[in-house]
Amino acid sequence: MKVNYAGTVPLSTLDWSGRAAITIFFRGCPFRCPYCQNHPYLQGLNSVELDFVKGQIKKSKSFVSSVVFSGGEPLMQDAVVPLAEFVKELGLLVGIHTNGCYPEMAGELVKRKLVDKFFIDIKAPPADPALYGKVIGWGEHEAVKMTPEQITAAIIETLEIVNSSGLELELRTTLIRDFIGSKQEITSIAAWISEHIKNKKLTYVLQQGIPEYSLQENLRNTQVLEREELYELGRIAKNFLENVRIRTKEGGEEVILNSI
Repeated sequence: MKVNYAGTVPLSTLDWSGRAAITIFFRGCPFRCPYCQNHPYLQGLNSVELDFVKGQIKKSKSFVSSVVFSGGEPLMQDAVVPLAEFVKELGLLVGIHTNGCYPEMAGELVKRKLVDKFFIDIKAPPADPALYGKVIGWGEHEAVKMTPEQITAAIIETLEIVNSSGLELELRTTLIRDFIGSKQEITSIAAWISEHIKNKKLTYVLQQGIPEYSLQENLRNTQVLEREELYELGRIAKNFLENVRIRTKEGGEEVILNSI
């Protein structure tokens, strides 16, 4: 079996908070989010053998407790199943970074007990397909084939699968000034999560987008949201959710203690 491979970070402390991980990046994604920083991974083919990726994992086995599959979108590729099997055989934990658009693959991993934690991007309020479409580049890029309604339905299905599994769950939203992340939008996302996700131990993270690395050129000069601005947005989310954090260049990862 082949893997459309983008690269490896042999040792990361950023991709799974609290754990040392090796992160495997896959090529390919059904979205074209204008602010995407990993846009070199969105398309193209770099086909490698499954054993090559296994070898990368084995090199880091002694230094990590977990393997994170990221991208791009790892759940686009069938190879994620045998790779997750291999990781579990090594006695390591499996984390999946996903946009939530592949509920069948998420369900397969849950069914086979091949995943320990999901990290799912909530890019906009799931109840607002039009806004979601804007944020993932629908209508601007031919590569985005699914309609906004199909996309939000798939994401909700994935969330339902993970919610029912009892597995660890981190939901995160990347914020870009004047594009996504207003007070109203964060209120809508956090309220939706609170209403629909029963797992009250989930973590919701507001991530500081770095526009200068964006896929879309006209965003690259956008002023970064400051740490204080994210903190205030985090306090809004805290009105609805127990465990809210922000991630910024200035402050790293911070827990929001008080709501507004």
